Amino acid sequence: MAPKKRKGKGPACLEAQAAQPTQQSTRLRKPSTLVKRIEAGKGTTGDELAGYAEDDPDPSEWANLAGYEEIIATTIQEVEGDPKSVQEVQSRSNWPCWKDAMDRKIGLLKHAGTWTMVPRPPRKNIVGCKWVFWLKWKADGSVDKYKVCLVVRGFTQIYGVDYYDTYSPVARLTSFHLILAIAVRNDWDIEAFNFNSAYLNGELDTDEEIYMQEPPGYKTGRAGMAKWLLKVLYSLKQAGRKWYDALHATATDLGFRVTKADPGVFIAHIQEDVLILAVHVDDCVMTGSLSKLILLYKEKLHAWYALTDLGPVSWLLGIQVMCN
Repeated sequence: MAPKKRKGKGPACLEAQAAQPTQQSTRLRKPSTLVKRIEAGKGTTGDELAGYAEDDPDPSEWANLAGYEEIIATTIQEVEGDPKSVQEVQSRSNWPCWKDAMDRKIGLLKHAGTWTMVPRPPRKNIVGCKWVFWLKWKADGSVDKYKVCLVVRGFTQIYGVDYYDTYSPVARLTSFHLILAIAVRNDWDIEAFNFNSAYLNGELDTDEEIYMQEPPGYKTGRAGMAKWLLKVLYSLKQAGRKWYDALHATATDLGFRVTKADPGVFIAHIQEDVLILAVHVDDCVMTGSLSKLILLYKEKLHAWYALTDLGPVSWLLGIQVMCN
């Protein structure tokens, strides 16, 4: 089928700007009592940290440690029938299947250079981690996949020590509505795709020195060792921010610019044609005035990050999209 001819451009409200959508905070960061104790070698996360929490004369120090990430992980684990710990999964008859899934996940993380093994540094916060298990079922009730995810206990991170900015822009629902309206008005194709394991593509900055305990079930037996994280893992407080920064840099390299109206929407002008990309974490839609350009730039994004091509949009953020 021959590609569609160029059609009308989008409205001026989606014109882009070159500036970054967010800027680094300039406020002074003063170390808390907990940070001072860690720097003095008097406390780290884990049992020692729990003991300190009970004796802490200032409870406000702990007000922000319980993040949503732990709630999400706990909710996933409580799905009926899913194991809740490594000890529980090891006691099940299908343990070899779970073990194979865990081995593959560890192999992928190592291949991606997610961490390096180092002696446990003194006076440094050591964050915890855990496995999350869930079964993916087929329509006939049989098991489709054994899914596992290694997540960081983000609530054990300390602001100003191993994370700073956490805000991550996503495209607004009204922006999606506007983009769909523009595409329908100009008879443009609308393609959808998802990025696979999006957060794992983020990289930590040099001033974010994060050390993690060894994953349950994969301890080397070498005393005093820790994993120095070089890339992002799920449930790190800055995971969403790092993924957005990585995608923003890639989109800029490909010729996109962030729109003034919404930092989750990118626009590119290729000669006389226009492309619009809207991103909500890892869910994306792309439309534009030339069909072959949409396909070409999906391939370019796939060369940077693994993605699942969903073809013409039919569902978007849980909303069914129908074209008449």
